[in-house]
Amino acid sequence: MAEVFQSWVIGFRPLLRSQAGVWRPPTEVFEDEHGLVVRVEVAGVRDEDLQVVVDDAVLRISGIRRPRDGEQRKTYHEMGIFYGPFMTEVLLPFAIELDAVEAVYEQGLLQVSLPRVRASRVVPLRTAELAPEEE
Repeated sequence: MAEVFQSWVIGFRPLLRSQAGVWRPPTEVFEDEHGLVVRVEVAGVRDEDLQVVVDDAVLRISGIRRPRDGEQRKTYHEMGIFYGPFMTEVLLPFAIELDAVEAVYEQGLLQVSLPRVRASRVVPLRTAELAPEEE
């Protein structure tokens, strides 16, 4: 019960971390039958302002959400949308098939699919032919 309370109060997320100085977009991380799926809400971000990098055991998603032209000089009564640079990092809990990672950005959601490396595979066995002994 204490762990549930701690995660709710201080936002402790063992699989997720963020860097100071940038905002962190809402992020979901879950497993499906193929591997890990990471979904990030980044509505209003242009494709060219997104970057997805997988290295070692970390998925790093970063970019920038720019204000629309002229909106910086308005008087706001409520402002709940973050602008500027953002980043989220997801610690990968298992090995990923790097060549099969896919990222799709649609309707404000970026979804990154990270297939799990197969745990084992059958290795074909060859028999070595013995060379006849020289006399």
